[in-house]
Amino acid sequence: EIAVVLAANFISVAARMSLVTFLGIYFVREAGIALATVGAAFLCENLLRGVLAPLFGALSDRTGRKPLILAASLLTAAVLPCFLLVHGPLALFAWSFAMGVAGAVNMPVGSALLLDLAPVDRRQSVLAVNYTVMSVGYTLAVTPAGYVAEQGYGLLAALSAGSYLLVPMLYAVGLRG
Repeated sequence: EIAVVLAANFISVAARMSLVTFLGIYFVREAGIALATVGAAFLCENLLRGVLAPLFGALSDRTGRKPLILAASLLTAAVLPCFLLVHGPLALFAWSFAMGVAGAVNMPVGSALLLDLAPVDRRQSVLAVNYTVMSVGYTLAVTPAGYVAEQGYGLLAALSAGSYLLVPMLYAVGLRG
């Protein structure tokens, strides 16, 4: 089951970051939103993620890890491609809010899930492997994503969301309970 979580984390980081890396360019050049506004929206998304992450971690202690991470993965897969609907600041902040809420679940709940699954003497190494897997996922995803973005943002959105749909499938099939 540890391998399932690691694979899901790899895919989620690769799918999300392959898109997120190019969103600033999209929002400024394609949607015509001011760079400062884009930066403020991204800041709000990250602050929201930081504030909500401990709450979702605590919630997963009460409700269980799997339901929460499945819901967040499905929400992310649905919201991620909706950047194509953003044509102004209000829509950008709404999209960033949704991404911040969904993204706040993944790190604390995924890490807690790994700690639940790993034997006590292997927890540190499992978390280290997880961090490495996520770093590799980001690195491997960005280069082809640049090529895909050059072909069209719609294609990038479809590939990113489609890839992200593998995450809840992995969790649903590969985790017990």
